[in-house]
Amino acid sequence: MRSFRLITLLTFCALLLGACSIYRVDVQQGNVITAKELAELHPGMDELQVRAILGSPLLQDPWHPHQWVYAYSFKPAYGNTEVRKVLVLFDKDEKLVSVQGNVQSAASPTATTTS
Repeated sequence: MRSFRLITLLTFCALLLGACSIYRVDVQQGNVITAKELAELHPGMDELQVRAILGSPLLQDPWHPHQWVYAYSFKPAYGNTEVRKVLVLFDKDEKLVSVQGNVQSAASPTATTTS
């Protein structure tokens, strides 16, 4: 009978201590743009070609229709939030003019490069 009480007490303590841990998940949001994708872009491309390579932009400002913003954030379960932003600019003829911002390199997921 004494061993039954001991097993019951140990089981109760294990369940009680297990409830103290908090499970956190990694949160990834936005567009992941790699250096390989940016290497495919060149000035003079139209908006459809850019959209085919990078996908739809996360933000399109109604007051600046020739400016697309590709934003990305990654919040690891235990750590600092990483935020990246790529700005794609077009001229009035809807042709690509420039690309600015930081991206994820294809080789290292934590490295950032500025282009």
